Amino acid sequence: MSNEADSDTSSTSSAQQTAFLRVPAEKVSRLMDIVGELGLSVSETINCSELQGLELDEFEKSAHRLKMIVREIQEISTELRQVEVGEVFRRMRRMIRELERQTNKKINLVLIGEDLEIDKVVVDRLYEPLVHIVRNSADHGLESTANRIAVGKPEVGTITLSATQVGGDINITIADDGGGLHRERILARARERGLFGATEEPPNDVLWKVIFQPGFSTAEAVTNLSGRGVGMDVLNNTIKELRGRIAIHSETGVGARVTLSIPLTLAFLDSLVMRVGNRLYATPIDVVSEIFQPLDSQITHISADDSSEVVKVRDCFIPICRLDEFYGEATQEKIPLISQIIVIFTTSQGQIGLPVDEIFDQQQVVMKPLPPSLGKIRASMGCALLGTGEVATVLDCEQLISGKT
Repeated sequence: MSNEADSDTSSTSSAQQTAFLRVPAEKVSRLMDIVGELGLSVSETINCSELQGLELDEFEKSAHRLKMIVREIQEISTELRQVEVGEVFRRMRRMIRELERQTNKKINLVLIGEDLEIDKVVVDRLYEPLVHIVRNSADHGLESTANRIAVGKPEVGTITLSATQVGGDINITIADDGGGLHRERILARARERGLFGATEEPPNDVLWKVIFQPGFSTAEAVTNLSGRGVGMDVLNNTIKELRGRIAIHSETGVGARVTLSIPLTLAFLDSLVMRVGNRLYATPIDVVSEIFQPLDSQITHISADDSSEVVKVRDCFIPICRLDEFYGEATQEKIPLISQIIVIFTTSQGQIGLPVDEIFDQQQVVMKPLPPSLGKIRASMGCALLGTGEVATVLDCEQLISGKT
């Protein structure tokens, strides 16, 4: 009987082992590159100019079926490179123990959503940003044990790392139950650096952005934990490279929360492709709020020289960003907005309207980083290779609206 049980256990163990394969990440990345090229080749074939105007009913059916198969292959290959975000979350536990020793604070680390899967490339890049934020939460956010007890808080401070999926993004939130950001201290240091006027009182969402300025720090002295003013700058640059964005919320005496919104995958992008003049642009489809052709009554100028335009949509005034002006390519005569199409994008700072000349259909494009010679293009997350063989600039709408505020 024992031999039979041992045999069953051995068979079960063997079956579990054969259910998984160890594949180097480099091979999966190479597969995704090839799948991307396959998608481009299929699009080039289907959109071949020699086929235009021909009635090819069976070809259309086969082409549609082929596109669906390629789309499925792209999704499967993307899943192959996904790993649990808990892989990087759990690495924080050891650091928390070290921070407890260095700060003489009692810290409880709570992990939520560890089993959520995300692109391994993103996970590998997330570690350093999380280190900076968790370290700041422990050093600056959480009060000392004596101060926590004095204000009626538990003596053990809590830092929570959570992951949730929102559409095509994953939101990584780092929250603490400390004293929140020191508005007065941050504002004073910002004024010292000339970022705000002596009497200017910026709203919190504007003020918090200054902590990402290179070299910005409110620490009175440099320690092995903070004070150099480089951590948040590194965080900001890393998140930008990952096509993500950062949001900060703070409540005095209650705590602070930093949310990193990052695409689930960096290889493929569901996008809206647009034309402005002779240039092609693309934006992630999930930031598109609506598309319409405006009436003359919806357009308003809010400056004496007519340089600032807004469009009225359901009693809301949305700023307009003309790409030719944004990139310094504007001509003397402006194209009337009523002759263009307005695309409304939703960002963390509100909505912004983009006038375009033509809208193409939604496409899943292959993302490529910009070459070093083009790496400084403003408000760009990279370039997208289209099925026609053309290249579109992928716009970062967060930077577009920053240029208008």
